[in-house]
Amino acid sequence: MSYKKLGKYIKLIDNRNRDLSDAPLLGVSVQKRFITSVANTIGSDMSKYKLIEKNNFVYIPDTSRRGDKIGIALLKDFDEAMISQAYTSFKIIDENELSPDYLMMWFSRPEFDRYARYHSIGSVREVFDWKDMCEVELPIPSIEEQRKIVAQYQSIANKIKVNEQICEKLEATAQALYKHWFVDFEFPSPLTPNGGIVPYKSSGGKMVWNEELGKEIPEGWEVGKLETVSNLKYGKMLDSDKFLTAGYPVFSGYGVRGYYSEYMYEEPQILVLCRGVSGTGEVKLSPNFSYITNLSIVVELQENVMSKFFTYYYLKNDDLRTLDSGSAQSMITTGDLYFRNILKPKYTIQVQFDNQISKLHNCKEILKRQNQKLAQLQSLLLSRLAVGEEEKKKIAV
Repeated sequence: MSYKKLGKYIKLIDNRNRDLSDAPLLGVSVQKRFITSVANTIGSDMSKYKLIEKNNFVYIPDTSRRGDKIGIALLKDFDEAMISQAYTSFKIIDENELSPDYLMMWFSRPEFDRYARYHSIGSVREVFDWKDMCEVELPIPSIEEQRKIVAQYQSIANKIKVNEQICEKLEATAQALYKHWFVDFEFPSPLTPNGGIVPYKSSGGKMVWNEELGKEIPEGWEVGKLETVSNLKYGKMLDSDKFLTAGYPVFSGYGVRGYYSEYMYEEPQILVLCRGVSGTGEVKLSPNFSYITNLSIVVELQENVMSKFFTYYYLKNDDLRTLDSGSAQSMITTGDLYFRNILKPKYTIQVQFDNQISKLHNCKEILKRQNQKLAQLQSLLLSRLAVGEEEKKKIAV
């Protein structure tokens, strides 16, 4: 299949917001998605902003401060939107010749990011301008073939999205169960004479006032400092020589940041993000067999004193961002955490809660692993865009 220059198929757009439309103001991320703009527009002349429509493309010509990626996105969720005048917008001239979704797949390839960065020129700042975009070459099969490829890709994307939505619902269920048991104190309790299980507080379970928390808690429960139930450890610095394309996940608190030749923990660990530009105080669970970086504090619990999922959700709901003691950089230390109060329900109640939550957690992990496989399949489809039909047949065989 021969490659064709993109300039033949696209047209520059420069529609200004002269009528002061109230269309949503969007930005573009290096994840190649539109995001709600956080720009301060107070006092700005909104007539200078650009308007775009569904199936229009937007990209950021300045590639200097975006790592190895270029910010580009295809508008799908709005009929009309507003963007910064610094962005470049364009549309496809004839969508019966080139599908916008097919072109967006091409832009989603890491090879395109490398191409755009290589062809960005400038001394003060590097720019991938409109002329450069028009010089992009890509294979353009028949529109029927394009739509077939897009349908395959989108079916995978839809499955990933459905899995993510299910994970969100599972997490919401876990949060609701935590609140029901440990905020409303309606955990199951054998209070009836015949041994029936009933909600604790609403069935007359005895409550006592706790000075540390400033509220009533169930009788027999305690409050202590985090230092009395855990050992807090900083993660470790990384050795770049041990980074791999596959191996054990490196978890920083922001998420998986790559793979490593060794791991620190076999089982998921409770992490508190302790430094960074944002998110300090967030509480996460690491994956199995992971290496934890020094951006996180690991909360290692004492056995048979505190359960993992109860402690995780307690800390997650305990606004640890208020512990930020950094000046130049956002930061939380182990000393900040050690003296934090923590509720200590009876251990048997914690275990019951963990047994319930572990089922939800296991379902989430299965869905996450499915999504990892689906994402790999997406990458394979993107890589095959540049393969000719004869080569595709060889691969299929």
